Amino acid sequence: MEKEIIDLRNLMLMIKEKKGVECTLALEFDCKIEVDNIEPLIKVINYAINYISQLANQPMQISLYAGYSEHTLVFTAFTSASEFPAISDNVAEALQPYQATISFDGEAGKFAQLKLTFHKEKNETA
Repeated sequence: MEKEIIDLRNLMLMIKEKKGVECTLALEFDCKIEVDNIEPLIKVINYAINYISQLANQPMQISLYAGYSEHTLVFTAFTSASEFPAISDNVAEALQPYQATISFDGEAGKFAQLKLTFHKEKNETA
């Protein structure tokens, strides 16, 4: 199967539109990744949106940052929650084909944040 180039900014705009997510967007340009199959990535992004939405007191912020060695997609919300549910192990597994990782940061009663980090592949030599 041939890899296709996905623009994460356009993908987030499409998901926001289709899901009708109430959020603030801060999306940088030129955040592209190569994928064999986009479906698991869309499921992970939906998972992140649903995870943060359940904790949010107000609309979340979704940010996309372009970096030299990685792109970062961050879902953040203010929360009054005192406990945070565990992240499903399936998420980290689903992100492996995208050279991506997930991390959680939060402070009880203040904020919750999920971060997807897409590591750019090093130029491979044959």
